[in-house]
This record gives sequence, structure tokens and C-alpha cells, in this order.
Amino acid sequence: MPSAEEFDEFYVESRRRLLLQAFALTGDLGAARSAVRDAYVAARHHWAKVGRLPDPETWVRPRAWTTAQRRHSARPWHREKGLTESQTAVLEALQGLPDGDRKALLLTHLAAAPMDQIGQEIGVTRERAEQHLQAATAATALALDIDSTGIRAALGSLEGAIAGARLPRAPIIRRSGVRRRRVHAVVASVALVLTTVGAGALVVERPADHVDRAVPAAVEQAQLVPRTMLLDPGMLAGLAPGRQWTTVTTNDNTGGDGINSLCQVRRFADERGLGTWVRTLRSTGKPAHRLTETVEISASEHAARAAYDTTVGWFAGCTNARIQLLSAYGVPGVGDEAQLLLLRIPGPAAHAYVVGVARTGKLTVSTLVETRGAAAPERNRAMHTLALAVQGVCGSEVAGQCIGTPRLAPVLPPASGEGPGMLAVADLPALEHVRGAWVGTDPAPTRGAIAATTCDRTDFTRAGALKTRSRTFLIPRSKLPARFGMTETVGEFASVAKARAFLHGIEREMSTCSRTSLASKVTVSHVVPRAWRGSEYALWRLENQVNNQEHTVGFWMGAARVGRHVMQVTFTPAPQADVDEQSFRALVTRARDRLYELEPPKDTP
Repeated sequence: MPSAEEFDEFYVESRRRLLLQAFALTGDLGAARSAVRDAYVAARHHWAKVGRLPDPETWVRPRAWTTAQRRHSARPWHREKGLTESQTAVLEALQGLPDGDRKALLLTHLAAAPMDQIGQEIGVTRERAEQHLQAATAATALALDIDSTGIRAALGSLEGAIAGARLPRAPIIRRSGVRRRRVHAVVASVALVLTTVGAGALVVERPADHVDRAVPAAVEQAQLVPRTMLLDPGMLAGLAPGRQWTTVTTNDNTGGDGINSLCQVRRFADERGLGTWVRTLRSTGKPAHRLTETVEISASEHAARAAYDTTVGWFAGCTNARIQLLSAYGVPGVGDEAQLLLLRIPGPAAHAYVVGVARTGKLTVSTLVETRGAAAPERNRAMHTLALAVQGVCGSEVAGQCIGTPRLAPVLPPASGEGPGMLAVADLPALEHVRGAWVGTDPAPTRGAIAATTCDRTDFTRAGALKTRSRTFLIPRSKLPARFGMTETVGEFASVAKARAFLHGIEREMSTCSRTSLASKVTVSHVVPRAWRGSEYALWRLENQVNNQEHTVGFWMGAARVGRHVMQVTFTPAPQADVDEQSFRALVTRARDRLYELEPPKDTP
């Protein structure tokens, strides 16, 4: 069996070389140093196996590189200080290369790896690895204005940048590795044995006294969640019957811009996470479906809960042009918590999306199914695909609840992050002849009749509202008239009775408007006094005649009450930029639903 002394010798001989490689890869010395340290701790943990390899460095290097890239990508604003001009130029040239090209160049010049090994570490064929190296050599030589034979010396100049970086002494790494092995032995002794049942339901719960202990940072991603736990084409037969699926890509999301799906705001939902898998699959036939599965590994359940909320919020608060959040469902029976969201982009370039997000223990799992030009797969099929994704990772030691009997339960829209209790951009209707994106101002305290019409002249403050906030929505650079836009005001009253009286006052003024204002005419009136869970809402279409009754300006106005809160929304359309009654009613009921963020129902499903 390989000895501790052999490990120490291997560590001391190779650590500076590996640090140089990780630094050249990322340009981030802090990320490189911590990643190299953790990779050697993992190697000491597995030294009985790693020490028998012909070249143990081939085991340590990919782990160090992956971890360094992940940690650097979580702080993209980092810039190393104290570098010479030539060192900065070398790093800039390397960072300008695609990920595969950069790795091929570094493996050739800083690791002296043979071409077959380069292909294996990059995950491509030998021929493709040669293409990566050729492209990287040409681009680097051009960027540095040197001959290709000078690249090795240019890369070697980075050794000066890491000269002062200290790595732990061998005994410290060795003791850390031993402790890590002991921790894993304890975890393994108490882990539940999870079994995948083909057609039946599987329920796995953590013991009642389970404590949310953090996972040691040195545990590598592939050990916690191997690639084999991800969805594969054979598992998607039920999502779109009659279609064949193929895997397009699988990666750890440390390359490229890190944005893999609609509405994603940043590379990771948990920027301090331990690892990420992103797999993309595509179906045959028309319309073709594209599925993106993401698994994020957090160090604790607390961090995973935050990552889950962040991921759901990306879609609930999506600001992509013309995107609409149609409906939301809770998914009891899948993981510790799960939701399914339906979104769409209507029109000639129609897209439909079904998003599933679940958390199980320290894992956040999401599935995004995109369909172009047609309806997305039926939501129950998408729900079962999310369940399969969660069931797939249930064998991980950091998983929590697995799969029971999944079902869909309609729920209120998730918080958008744009302002509690108020409409979000993704709630607004897509206008048929307008291609721009809605943009909303930040909610702000207001006074006066911000969202009032000429019929009601509603003033929340004068009516006794304790708190009042408003925001306005526009579509910039769309060549629409200056009057076009939408405004929402939300007010909180001292009691339910006062809020109800305020809303009923709006309804009375709108009911008499056509008689009291000769220039105004109400063409649509829809009042719902008893709606979901004691709420109430109403909406109207108002036509105002101006310019000596030669020109008509239309308005949509709606109001709703939930408990002590009342909202009023007014939409001033324009020719070719209007909505029908059904669309505006959906907007008003969504605004009503948002009020529950301020006054949650006691028995929310």
C-alpha cells in the first residue's frame, strides 16, 4: 500500500507546478491556492488508490482545476495585484481563449501531458484536442506578438507571480486528509441505503434528529453527485412520447458565461456552493424540445434553501422581453420542496417553457423544458420529469427527501424580488405588435392620485392609507406615444373595513361615471365582490373623448383588495398596443395575488 512518506514526497514535488497551472488557468491566485490545497487533501484521503496510479498528478490536477475555476467564476470582478506588464499580458491572452483551447495549451506547456491525456482531461478525442492546441497556439502567439516557440517561456514568466504564495506543509495536508477520511467513514456508517423503484413511489426521510451539518469544502463534486445521477435520454420517454432524446452537453458550469437557461441572472444560485452540474438534452421531431437540467451542491441545507429561493425567483422575476409567467404549482411529493412554473413568449416567435425547481437536502435541482413555436409538454409530464431528476440524485449522501407521490397544487406566484405585493415585469401582458421589453420603476412611497382615472380620481393618502407605494411600467425605445404606460399603486389601511370601504368607493364612482362626466364612457365593467379567500376585485374599460370629441383615448383600470391592502392599476394603451378584457382581467387577478405577499392566507396550499 502506498505510504504516507510517498504522499509527502509527491505533494512537495508537484505542488508548485500544480499551483502555477491553476493560476494560469484562472488568473486568480487565491482561488488557485485554495483549490490546489483541497485537491491534495482529497488525494491524501484516497491515497490508497491514488498512490497506485502511474501518475497521481492526473488524479489531482482535474480536481484542482475544476475547483479553481468554480471559485474564480464566483467572483469574476477579482483582479490580481502586483503583476508585471508582461505577466498581465500573458493572463489576458489566456483568458481570451475558449476553455478547451486554454486547457490544451496549459496541459502541453505546463504539464507536459501527451495528447491522449490532454483529450481525456478535456473530454474530447485526440484529434479534437490537437485542434484546440493549434487554435490556442495561434491565438496566444498573436496576442503576445511572439513566435509560437516563445509560448512556453511566456507561461513560465507567471512563476514569479506565485513565488510568494505559501502552501501548507506536507504534515498539515496529510492530517487534513486523514480527518476527511474519518468524516466520510462516519457519514457512510449512518447513510441511508436508497433504492430506485421503477413504477412505485419511494419515500426516504432523514432521521428526526438530523442536524444540518456543513459538508467539508474539500469534498469533490463528482464524489457527492456523480454524472451518472443526472437525467439520461432513456429517462425522458414520458416527457414527449414518440420522441428520441440525445445528450448535447454536460459540464460543471465553470466555462463560458455560465448562463445556461432563460431568466438566469448569474452563474450560480449558490456562489459558495461545492459544485454544479449542467446537462442539456434535445429531442427529435417537431416541435423540438430542449431540456436543461441543473444540479447545485450546497455546503448546508440553509444555503440550499437560499439557492432554491434564488432559482425560483429568477423565473418569477424574469425580465426577458415579452416573457409572461402564466401559472405556478407546488409539487408535494418531490424532495423537501418543489415548484413548477409555466411561462411563455407569445407571437410569431412563440416559445413555451415549463420550469421545475426542487430542493432535496443540500441539493437544488432544476429542469427547464423549452419548446419553440408550440405548446410545451403537458405539465404533469414535466412534473414527473422533475421527480425523475430528484430521484436520480437521491443516492447522494447530501440528499434529503426523495420521491413520494408527486402531484400538482396551484399556488400563488413566487416572489419576484421586484417589490413585495406589487406586479412584476413577468406578470405583464405581451403586446402583439410591440417587441420591446417592459421595464418597471422601483416601488416608491407616493402621495396623490397616481393610478387614478378621470372617473374615480382615487387618492389613497386622502382616503386614510397608512402606507402607499407606486411603480410605473413602460416599454422604452418602442416608438409608442408618450401617454402609453401602466401604473400600479398599493396602499395599506388600518382595518379590513376601511380597505373594503375604499374599494367600494372606487366601484361607486366608476358605476356613475358615464352620467357624471359627459366626456367619459365606461364600456366594460366587471365587479367580483367575493373572490378567492375573501378577496375582491373589479375592472373597467374607460373611453375619454378629447379634442372637441374628435379623438378618443382609452384606459383600462382595475382594483383589488386582500385583507387591509388595496391595489389600483391603470393601463393607458396605444393603437396597436392594447389588450382585450380577458388579458386585463388576468393582470388584475395577478395583481390581487401579489397582495398575498403582504398578507399571506393562513392556509396557503
